[in-house]
Amino acid sequence: MAEKLTKDELRAQRRAEWEKKASKESRDAKFKKYGIWSIVAVVVIGVLFVFYKAAVSNPSSSLPQTVNIPPVTASDVQTGPKNAKVTLVEYSDFQCPTCGLYYPIVKQLESDFKDSVNFVYRFFPLVGVHQNAKISAQAAYAANLQGKFSEMEDKLFTNQKDWAESSDPMPIFEGYAKEIGLDLEKYNADLQADSTAKVMDDAYQNAVSSGIQGTPTFFLNGQPIQNPNGYDDFKNLLNSALSSK
Repeated sequence: MAEKLTKDELRAQRRAEWEKKASKESRDAKFKKYGIWSIVAVVVIGVLFVFYKAAVSNPSSSLPQTVNIPPVTASDVQTGPKNAKVTLVEYSDFQCPTCGLYYPIVKQLESDFKDSVNFVYRFFPLVGVHQNAKISAQAAYAANLQGKFSEMEDKLFTNQKDWAESSDPMPIFEGYAKEIGLDLEKYNADLQADSTAKVMDDAYQNAVSSGIQGTPTFFLNGQPIQNPNGYDDFKNLLNSALSSK
């Protein structure tokens, strides 16, 4: 016959079971807490690693250490008054994704500051990184020879994904040339001319010699600036430069 427990023994048993359950719940809570923080730590470390890799692989994320860019001349692509008190120079690559992101910002600035700031575009085709950097720059240069750099610039940046990885972007560029109303015979001749290729080679070497490390790189009145975080930051920089003159 089974032995019955006394009331005191029953209370002691229930208390022991309660303490055991409470201890397990506390232990599980700690494990859950530590597990969540471990996941957070892994995510944070992963994000930091991504930013580190991006900074290492994209030199344009940091300012050049030594720069001495040449003065703006008539050979530069310029938008705005030539005698402006403020000049913004951009070294850019049409296949650079970050340049593509900054493109609409710069275009809006060109519109808003059209009477007070001279915007200068300088070719810096990163031939070692982007397979179509040089040929796209040549397409823009050929368009510039017909006075339609801005129109070709718009086509190249807004449709960057359509031609960036193409093994033969020439027909695509010719389509853009036709859409913006270029003389196609002259465009094709200028695009493929040795003189045009030399202009791009010289532009690349001049940028490297000046200490430019990546694209886009901006210079405000000859001084390098950290890439602004959006339109408002850029606008404030230009307004500050204008008010200080």
